[in-house]
Amino acid sequence: MIRKIQKIEWDRYGLPLAFVAMIIVFTLINPAFFSTRNMIQTTRQGAILFLIVSGQTFALLARGIDLSQGSVMSLVSVATISSIYVFGAYLGSIVGVLFGALCGFISGILIGYLGIPPILTTLGMLFVALGAELVYTGGVTLTNLTEIDEVRIFWFGGGMIGPVPVPVVFAVIIGLLMYYLLKCTSFGRKVYFIGTNADASHMVGIRVKRVIVLVYVLSALLASLGAFFLTARLSMGFPHLGEAWLVLAIGGAVLGGTSVFGGKGGIWQALLGSMVIVFLDNGLIVSGVSSFAREAIIGGVIILACLASVIRSKS
Repeated sequence: MIRKIQKIEWDRYGLPLAFVAMIIVFTLINPAFFSTRNMIQTTRQGAILFLIVSGQTFALLARGIDLSQGSVMSLVSVATISSIYVFGAYLGSIVGVLFGALCGFISGILIGYLGIPPILTTLGMLFVALGAELVYTGGVTLTNLTEIDEVRIFWFGGGMIGPVPVPVVFAVIIGLLMYYLLKCTSFGRKVYFIGTNADASHMVGIRVKRVIVLVYVLSALLASLGAFFLTARLSMGFPHLGEAWLVLAIGGAVLGGTSVFGGKGGIWQALLGSMVIVFLDNGLIVSGVSSFAREAIIGGVIILACLASVIRSKS
């Protein structure tokens, strides 16, 4: 059985087939699952998760992990609305997203240059970001944007370009850029090389520390963009916005086929894993499954994905 799992090209055949089968099953259970309205909402959520998973993918490829993504997202949500109060919708949004990138930069410095393990560094950043935004807001949601700023920012999260949600358009563009970065640039090759063998990377002259910093900046930046689209749709700054997204981000990356041991995976895998998780969750909702059962099912799927990743790594 284990040998059969090892031989499966999961991201090429297994997961796409499972995804199609899942859509068919949920549509048969409730035809509303495949309605235009439901597909628009599901792909909108999937686009946001894809951005966050893509960021986590960079960290995993470099044989690390970013546990701070959820808290950074909450910080970005609060910082974005606060900055809009001062700078207006467009500049304020940029400032808010840069707060998240700064968190990634700090984590990258601590990991790359000071040698603190990624799991400890990003766990610490999780609490730093969480504490900072809770102290600032007192746990209260930030609202009261001007009507003009609310209209301007809402377009990014809740608007449409023709029949396609705006976040989906941005996710496609950003996804293509990240795919190019990983597959067609020296930086991408270095990320894979570091994840495969960090010691050998040093020996061949790769500036590992610099690459690690960029990896965590990208992880935080992509999570921050996801937080921006969520915040834009709601036009509010939520202190607990990112709590549920961290597990989904790690699970989506691993489910898609990115190895927890580094050096294997990519943006295509991030897309697959994100879509499966989002459509699974939505299908369970449409099928009438309780929220507690949905959490248990998704958690079980993530555990199985991690187990499969371990098995494949031994092949």
